[in-house]
Amino acid sequence: MRLENFESANSEPLGEGFEKKVFVDPTNEKRVISERKEWIGKDTPRQLKGRYYLTKIAHLLLPKNIPDIHQVRETIDGQQTVDVERIPHTEGHTLLQKLYRSNDRNEGPAVKKIIAEIGDGMNEVDLELSRIGLGFNVDDHVGNYSKNEKGDVYYLETFKPWQFDIVNKNDLEVLFNEEELRDAINAIPDEEIKRKSINYLERLLALMAEEKQELQNQPEATLASYVPQAQEVEAMLSQFMSEPMLAILHLTRTADEAMNSTERTSAKQLRDAVFSKLKILQEETDIPKEEYDKLYEKYLTLSRAIGTINRGVVDHTR
Repeated sequence: MRLENFESANSEPLGEGFEKKVFVDPTNEKRVISERKEWIGKDTPRQLKGRYYLTKIAHLLLPKNIPDIHQVRETIDGQQTVDVERIPHTEGHTLLQKLYRSNDRNEGPAVKKIIAEIGDGMNEVDLELSRIGLGFNVDDHVGNYSKNEKGDVYYLETFKPWQFDIVNKNDLEVLFNEEELRDAINAIPDEEIKRKSINYLERLLALMAEEKQELQNQPEATLASYVPQAQEVEAMLSQFMSEPMLAILHLTRTADEAMNSTERTSAKQLRDAVFSKLKILQEETDIPKEEYDKLYEKYLTLSRAIGTINRGVVDHTR
């Protein structure tokens, strides 16, 4: 367990994305430490622990597709880190990271190279994650996949177990299917691995129940004026709400097209940031329902334009 801050200032990231930077563990080169960026909304302590348990279950079910997770940590001053098994980068993944660090957002060549390297392996991993109840917990950006020297394709992200419901502020939105996850666990032939997985799931469900109970028991807070934050959300959404931009996003029909679309990648990142802003608007400001609903409908319009990948096809209906 890490008691002190992880000092990354003098290290070059092994990888970097919208939410975090990833560094080689200085004490163990077979592990990496991901550090959440300061401006990204943090997990609650229970969410962070739940991320550990859910990712641990996913690894036990799919050991050749999900890196093992070793620990999660939040220091006294709020730094959140996650330690996981290090998976080698393909040449395309290395190129993608080089472009990111140089602020070159033309990901096309790197994306095409990764797709050529991994082939259908990404879709196969997505199908397996759907089978065990984690299909809607997947960020399908091509940079979240890699392949080791044995040919095993890995999904590199950890799994957030729940988020706060944006419509009902006293409830949680669960990001996994408990029934499908239990069915997958019960089908494990190794009794010891099955026992561990059930134990992790029960701990996860207990954390979620505690989080929900605390949420429902929270006293009413003094609400701030909604105007500045609503204007900020409007400005963020306006970047992708023009008819030409929405049309471009709707033109992505296949998984390959989606992974090659720099517009879709940027729109997904912005959509996730808007989701966090909407949650704050709803829970911490005096925004009228009709004003909130207008913003939320724009969020849904953008989300549908981005679409979700299901069996190699982009679904723009939800």
